Amino acid sequence: MATAVQKFGARIKKIRKAKGMTQEQLTEKARIDFSFMNRIESGKKNPSLKTIAKLARALGVKLSELFNF
Repeated sequence: MATAVQKFGARIKKIRKAKGMTQEQLTEKARIDFSFMNRIESGKKNPSLKTIAKLARALGVKLSELFNF
């Protein structure tokens, strides 16, 4: 069974792809490190609330949408 961190990463990836964005585009827009973003999407890193808020803004979604898994 997937952990919450893995589910969150998969959700970010799904939304990003649905928006037609690459990881690089998302990291530039959210102003976070590319390797960190890669670890978030792969479920290996648990982002802070500040980073989660940056991702929501960069993806143009509400915070709650990121946790809809």
